[in-house]
Amino acid sequence: MGFSELLYPESIAVIGASRKPGKAGYAVVDNLLKGGFQGEIIPVNREVDEVLGLKCYRDLSSYEGEVDLSVIAVPAGNVIDAVESAIGAGTKALVVISAAFKESGPEGAELERQLAELCLENRVCLLGPKSLGVINTHHKMNASFTKHMPHSGGISVLSESGGVCTAIMDWAAARHLGLAKVVSIGNKADLNEIDLLDQFVKDDQTKVVVGYLEGISSGDEFVKVAESVAVLKPVVIYRAGITQAGVRAACLHTGSRPGANIAYAAAFKRAGVIQAESLEALFDYATALAMQPLPRGDRVAVVTNAGGLGVMASDALELAGMRVAALDERTCTALKEQLPAGASIGNPIDILGDADPDRYAMAVELAQNDTAVNATIVILAPHAMTKPAETIRAIAAHVHSEKPMLVVVLGSADVMPGREELARANLPDYPFPERAVAALKAMHQYATWRARPPRVVTRFPVNRRRVERLVLRQVRTGRQEFGEVRAKEILRAYDFTVPEGYLAKDAVAAIEAAERVGYPVAMKIVSPDIIHKSDVGGVKLHLSDPEQVQDTYDLLSLRIQRRAPEARLEGIYIEKMCPLGLEVVVGMRRDPQFGPMLMFGLGGIFVEELKDEACYLAPITADEAMQMLMGTRSYRLLEGARGQAGVDVSAIAKGMQRMSQLVTDFPQISELEINPFTVGEAGSEPVVVDARMIISGVNQ
Repeated sequence: MGFSELLYPESIAVIGASRKPGKAGYAVVDNLLKGGFQGEIIPVNREVDEVLGLKCYRDLSSYEGEVDLSVIAVPAGNVIDAVESAIGAGTKALVVISAAFKESGPEGAELERQLAELCLENRVCLLGPKSLGVINTHHKMNASFTKHMPHSGGISVLSESGGVCTAIMDWAAARHLGLAKVVSIGNKADLNEIDLLDQFVKDDQTKVVVGYLEGISSGDEFVKVAESVAVLKPVVIYRAGITQAGVRAACLHTGSRPGANIAYAAAFKRAGVIQAESLEALFDYATALAMQPLPRGDRVAVVTNAGGLGVMASDALELAGMRVAALDERTCTALKEQLPAGASIGNPIDILGDADPDRYAMAVELAQNDTAVNATIVILAPHAMTKPAETIRAIAAHVHSEKPMLVVVLGSADVMPGREELARANLPDYPFPERAVAALKAMHQYATWRARPPRVVTRFPVNRRRVERLVLRQVRTGRQEFGEVRAKEILRAYDFTVPEGYLAKDAVAAIEAAERVGYPVAMKIVSPDIIHKSDVGGVKLHLSDPEQVQDTYDLLSLRIQRRAPEARLEGIYIEKMCPLGLEVVVGMRRDPQFGPMLMFGLGGIFVEELKDEACYLAPITADEAMQMLMGTRSYRLLEGARGQAGVDVSAIAKGMQRMSQLVTDFPQISELEINPFTVGEAGSEPVVVDARMIISGVNQ
């Protein structure tokens, strides 16, 4: 629907064309002319007869030909009329540059709704409103109000912000990087990031996709489409609006309402999207991905003419989870033979401050050809004897076709001639070692994702009918909260190990239940009005005889009457005490955009105070379940640290998979938490000690 006319038009009307420099309508016409657009340019303005030497039409009805693309640059109140005239002229694609739509308030939102509806009714492709425009360098089309036409290349850009578009173009020009498509999606009244990703995956000229987003239109669809792109070409996205202040600013900027950052991170991880933490990181990652091949491992060689910078690079590599490569013995022997006394033949390879171009070339060649090395970082610090341009030409002669090389060039004016040589050699350069390492880490993580095995989600045999009946019964009660007893019934139906237990309505029944499950037992109040039982003293553990059970029943009943007099007490749950083990937390919260998001973390302060948790979108595979566990800082405790026995990690992973299946099978479950989930040594089954669940779709 209009994508061909949007990206490859043969005729472009500029409605609101202007003769005044500084006006958007002037800039669009000027950019089309300067960019060398080969099709017909049709300025439209009822006040003038000519714009930049082109005949100007009072309206499109007086133009005899058909119009593929119309760019609207008139005040918001006149946009609907302009769009109707464009549709009458046969336009199949529209770019609305005008602002003051949904980002400005209710009136603007209503105007934007009318605009989108008009385009939908007439099957017209709409970009914007509040769009900077669209650029296709390979078609010599700059239908935007930017400052200049980018060089042709392999990076395509999509952005909610026109300002970020111009920043990316300036960055690309400074790095001598070419762009393929630049699309400013603005308010996304029609076309959005999903539509553009779907086009970029089909576009032979697009090698890398770079994006700036403040929100995502449809989470499920985004993950599917982004994954289909990332399988073939890198997608790097910087998503802003992750703080409360950022969310408010995003709403004012384009009217979008961003979701939780943790959900976006999980969605990007699933789809293989490389998430940039800043605009700087966006540029850094895109530069490396556009210029260099992906690494086939995480072992890195560092060549430097400054020992301290080599130390910095080594620290950064280890902190990033990469490895400083152990060089092959033959490499070390060759370095020892050819480097002067005082040079370091280990890794980092310190070739000393007086290194000339030939010494750099020799060291880089040896590092790149070492079979133990997957990537090389070359550091060039300015010394009195440094020859930047000559050195970089010498380095460039040894670029490996299958191993990435990133260059760190420190200094400014003295080294600038060398930067031009870097661009010609297709070598990305960075001002500090840490930024080069971060870019290399992003490349490695993406390469690892690309090489992952096919996703196979295990389906376990479960009693799904039992859960259907329990959920239906809960919906009929009108309650959202599943208490511990019913939540455990559901988990037991999905083959979780749950201690035997019974609900008692009086002390006699409590003693009978305790005798049935066997001592010692735990006793817990059951009330739909009390979520956290411990907060009101509603839990007692390690009760070992009938007298203790009777006394505890009376105590808990009295305690709840005093501490929560309004709470409805349904009884007291008597449960077999579970064996000791490591307490972990597994849970799920259904994100409004991306669906069920699973969470894992250690119990106690590890989750609450240290925020040490990992999240992933359901459904998950066995590999993804293990990645969740390994993604926590406390994973070493699971394996066993400081002489402590480890726990059955695979059993936790299976529990995560079962939870994934449960929440995928039942979209009514909006929240689920097992806390604690007690895990023992290898061969033992994790035990559900406590659980709670919330369902949606009931009357409140």
